[in-house]
Amino acid sequence: LKLYAERTDLDVHTLGVYEVYNLSIYFCVTTLTGVGFGDVSPGGGYEVQLCTVTMFLTGFVWAWVIANVVNVVSNLDAFTVYFHKLNDDLNVLMESRGISRALQTRARKHL
Repeated sequence: LKLYAERTDLDVHTLGVYEVYNLSIYFCVTTLTGVGFGDVSPGGGYEVQLCTVTMFLTGFVWAWVIANVVNVVSNLDAFTVYFHKLNDDLNVLMESRGISRALQTRARKHL
C-alpha cells in the first residue's frame, strides 16, 4: 500500500475505501497465486483491477490443467478403474436391495 502510494504520489491517508480494498485484493491474489510482486507492477487503479482479475483467472486455468493431468494419470490403469466401477456398482446394488452388512462384506471379499 505504501509502495503504491509513493509511486502514484498519493498520501496513504487520502486513499478511499475503494482504493484500499482494491489494493488489498490485489495483494492477496498476488501472494496466494504465487505470482510474486517482481519489478513491474501496476501503476493505477484500473491496472490493479486488471492484474487481479488476470491472476485470478490464470489461477483457475492452472488448477483446471493440474486437475486434468491428475485425472489422466489416475485413469492410466484401465483394470483398476474397471474394478473400482464394478465395486461401486455392487455396493449400490447391495444397498438398494437391503442386503445385510455381513453378506455385503462376503460379496466384496469375493471380488
